Amino acid sequence: MSGRRTFIITRPASDSARFMEAVRKAGHAVLASSLLSIRFHEDAAIPARDWQAVAVTSANGARAIARHPMQERIVRAKAVTVGPASTKAAREAGFSDILQAQGDVEAVIRLIRKRLDPEAGPILYASGAVTRGDLEGELSTSGFEVVRAVLYEAVRAEQLSEEVQDFLASGGRSTVALYSPRSAKIWAALARDAGLEAEVARQDYGCLSRNVERALCEELPVAGDIVVPERPDEAAFLSALGLA
Repeated sequence: MSGRRTFIITRPASDSARFMEAVRKAGHAVLASSLLSIRFHEDAAIPARDWQAVAVTSANGARAIARHPMQERIVRAKAVTVGPASTKAAREAGFSDILQAQGDVEAVIRLIRKRLDPEAGPILYASGAVTRGDLEGELSTSGFEVVRAVLYEAVRAEQLSEEVQDFLASGGRSTVALYSPRSAKIWAALARDAGLEAEVARQDYGCLSRNVERALCEELPVAGDIVVPERPDEAAFLSALGLA
């Protein structure tokens, strides 16, 4: 597609900066409607153990550690992150020894199996309330002790933002960026609540992975184009959307 386009970003505001900057640098317009907001559990119980490593499967896991009373102890361990955004957040949280996987929870599991030793100590899983994949189960089959701490939750929005509702109601055409199956389902549900199901079905979509695409198409009869990157990470996503 050529010419000036409009993109709708649906991530929490804390995770949207890179996407929004890329859209603006490319000369396009961007609207925001966060489908989830992050609530940190600063009082979550974390055992005082000598952790071999901390599995960080989202930037919010690292941000939660930065807020936790045991932060100084936890960041002595190695961090195993899911990608560039979580690596950046882990550094900001105080980790100095970081292994970075490429793209998803399965990549974190593979990296831990390859680079860490089950006999070298337990692994702390800095988790959200809702997870993708089975990090605990998969690693336990390889002899690792994994302790999951639920450090944050992603709270569902009650409605689409007014600017996005107005844009859709006026017949606007956009590319909607969706980053998780859950957000795809929320997007469709909130559109139905607003009486905009037909309007959102006409939009184009960028889906971070095939799982996101599948969830979207289960909820909506999408008539527009759907773009899915080769890898489920933001760099590949931006490139697939013509923004990098």
